[in-house]
Amino acid sequence: MLIKLMLSVLIIGGCTLLGNIYAGIYGERVKLLNHLLSTLQMLETEIVYGGTPLPLLLPRIAAKSKAEIAELLIAVADILQLKEGDTFAEAWRKAIEANSKSSALHRDDLELLINLGNNLGTSDRENQVKHIRLAMEDVKRNHATAVAQQQKNAGLYKHLGLLAGITIVIILI
Repeated sequence: MLIKLMLSVLIIGGCTLLGNIYAGIYGERVKLLNHLLSTLQMLETEIVYGGTPLPLLLPRIAAKSKAEIAELLIAVADILQLKEGDTFAEAWRKAIEANSKSSALHRDDLELLINLGNNLGTSDRENQVKHIRLAMEDVKRNHATAVAQQQKNAGLYKHLGLLAGITIVIILI
């Protein structure tokens, strides 16, 4: 009897933990989009007031960014430092594709970043700032959507995990 009770608690606890892990994915995307927004703001400020070339600017911004975003920026800078003839847009796309598998960002977030990379480094300062501001507006929209999805689905997955554990215990008893 004691073994059944311990097994039941283990099953319910494991399923609840699994539900919390799935719920946490939604929260991670919200946090990452928020950090991306602040990184884009830093990039805009540096372009407007610094005038530093992008290959030198990206590692500086990466030092102030969240790890996942910093990895992307450093990867772009590394590709550009190799001087293999890649344009900024090509280096940006390669870095995003290399880091997208481990990212909490959705495909539309990554497409937004790829579109931003197509416009950075190819035009004058004012035009680049316009594209960064446009990307920031898109990130804000995606952030609002992510918050709504988090509120809707995070609780669902938490409760679903608990109920799945209870259901499995009932079936096994």
